[in-house]
Amino acid sequence: MAILVYAYLRGGSGEAGIAAFVQLAPAALLAPLAGAAADRLGGVRMLTVGYALQTLTMASTAVALALAASPWVVFTVAATAAVSVTMTRPTQAVVTPALSRTPLELGAVNVLSGWITAAGGLVAPALAGLLVAVANPASVFFAAAGAVATATILATRIPRAAHTESTATAAVRQSLSDVSAGLRAIRRYRALRLVIILVGALFLLVGAVDVLAVTLAIGRLGLGRGGGGYLSAAFGGGGIVGAVIAMTLIGRRRIAPYLAVAAVVGGGALVILGFWTTVAAAFVLFAAAGTARIVFDVSAATLLQRSAPTHVLSRVFALAEGLAMAGMAAGALLAPALIAVLGLKLALVAVGLLLPLIVVSRLRAVVAIDEAATVPVVEIALLRNMRMFTLLPPPALEGLAHALIPVEVPAGTDVIREGEEGERFYAIVDGSVEVSVAGKRVASLARGDGFGEIALLHGIPRTATVTADTDLRLYALEREAFLVALTGYASAQEAAHDLVDQRLQELHDLRA
Repeated sequence: MAILVYAYLRGGSGEAGIAAFVQLAPAALLAPLAGAAADRLGGVRMLTVGYALQTLTMASTAVALALAASPWVVFTVAATAAVSVTMTRPTQAVVTPALSRTPLELGAVNVLSGWITAAGGLVAPALAGLLVAVANPASVFFAAAGAVATATILATRIPRAAHTESTATAAVRQSLSDVSAGLRAIRRYRALRLVIILVGALFLLVGAVDVLAVTLAIGRLGLGRGGGGYLSAAFGGGGIVGAVIAMTLIGRRRIAPYLAVAAVVGGGALVILGFWTTVAAAFVLFAAAGTARIVFDVSAATLLQRSAPTHVLSRVFALAEGLAMAGMAAGALLAPALIAVLGLKLALVAVGLLLPLIVVSRLRAVVAIDEAATVPVVEIALLRNMRMFTLLPPPALEGLAHALIPVEVPAGTDVIREGEEGERFYAIVDGSVEVSVAGKRVASLARGDGFGEIALLHGIPRTATVTADTDLRLYALEREAFLVALTGYASAQEAAHDLVDQRLQELHDLRA
């Protein structure tokens, strides 16, 4: 945001678009190279080097801004700062699992990262706008340099365990084959190509919005140098509302209507702003567009999950992430071009119409994907009513439902035995079970209850024996699917942690 404001004040929306492109393009192109560097240097070392380079490049950008250096010097140095950021993002994903001693520790890191990302969409642009307003763009880079200098010092204290580097090695070796498999899947499946196009169109709009926010705030609304940050904060705040609305998509048989409505609302907000350009309207409509953006994003992710073969799903999502960054970079160039040709108001209208027109033109095909998808409605309903899963986001809950394995157990059979290794979590579909510890009956469970989570979450042997009282119908979740679901989301992890603590306390009281 600071660079966008600086560029706009120097050369208008065209220069702002170029500045945004310079910052976004490296994120799409150089992350795989950063992963390879992590392999050569080791994950922790790469993290430390990455933060040190960020400190140097951001401080250099701040100095260049403060000394009123040539704009192209500033852009070049700022581009190196953007490249240095790509060094740490993929490395963190390699280092944190290797340093975590338990799934709960890894979950804590994922939870904090998720909350920081969500809060950042609201707080970061507002803070940047405030610093630019009371000081100058250089102050934003000085503040950022101080933050990552602190991160550099902290990173030097992380132990450099050997398994961190082997994990990085495995990740790099797999990356090329993953990309290749994802590309083959997209070429083979028409539905995947369509959803990928929709994702690209969404982030084209998001990239354009960044430039439009600065141009609108400074050039039209008179909000001053910090105005672009404040409008972007409204967009981010709307995204938090959108995340709440997206929870209602869990278990929906049809997703296409929500995707279409989100496209119309998000694009329509920008169209309305083109004709009703006031300060109040700008904040309200940017927030509405931010809300629609998240609903559209979740809807597209759900369609992608439904249409992609399970064995290449993660690879397709990785390619979609790269395309999202490329789309934002392209949008940053598109916005100033439209402003130059059409003027700001009509540029807002044109950008606003882009996503709805693409969706409407392909709506029949989107609906066909929706109708062809097999939605595990019963399984989703069962999981949604279980405390540890009820607040999972829609794509994650639906993906978990697809991973369920039907199991039938005759009455009198032990499903799990005390002391054995745990490999599965079980949800009861029909029937009841007896839970016993050291041969003593301690509880009964029935439909909607689950068991087996303690051994999986704590990496310990089974703490109880569970025996079928009646003929049983169960759904089983393998260890990996269970842990990925719970360690990736704050709500699910907290609920599971509470349930495990409760059951461990009951076992402690019983043995006492």
